[in-house]
Amino acid sequence: MKIRRVHWAALAAAALLAISLPLSAVASELTDKCDKCHGKNGNSEDEKVPTIAGFSAATLEDILHEYQDGDRPAVKYKPKDGDETDMVEISKKLSDDQIKEVAKHYAAQKFIPHKQSFDAKLAKKGAKIHKHKCEKCHSDGGSNPEDDAAILAGQWRAYLEHQFKLIAEHKREVPKKMRKKFKKLKEKHIKALIEYYVSQQ
Repeated sequence: MKIRRVHWAALAAAALLAISLPLSAVASELTDKCDKCHGKNGNSEDEKVPTIAGFSAATLEDILHEYQDGDRPAVKYKPKDGDETDMVEISKKLSDDQIKEVAKHYAAQKFIPHKQSFDAKLAKKGAKIHKHKCEKCHSDGGSNPEDDAAILAGQWRAYLEHQFKLIAEHKREVPKKMRKKFKKLKEKHIKALIEYYVSQQ
């Protein structure tokens, strides 16, 4: 009886291992593909593509589901030695389990701010605007992943400009509280905010 119990225990363990391995292997393949656009471990080398390293897993899952549901617009992009695609096409091919695995992977990576030139005077104005309008949800100057919001500090300027434009044109959905505050921002305020985020290096 003892031998039989050990035998079945071994089989059960092997079965669990067989179930877990394919998902991990698939996740690794997926993150390798993601890195082609988002850079090694999610730190982008292209100003049109955001760095996603260090985002909370919850934020990354939400973003991917927004693309799946068509609530977030995507831009066509062609990486070096790759085919043109966009995040809507990519996200729709992912299962919920795959999304969780990918989100978990990038949440564990370190966000590396991008070195970019900036206007210090304008960035100072942007810091004041952020403190009064954005800090409550994007704490630590937009760098805290525990807010379960995208990391803004140190992102590429071109990417931030594009996203702010989508929000201003109502092409990208945002929380009602954010929309209410965003409506009160003038173009010069948005430019100052972006300068502030870019300055955090």
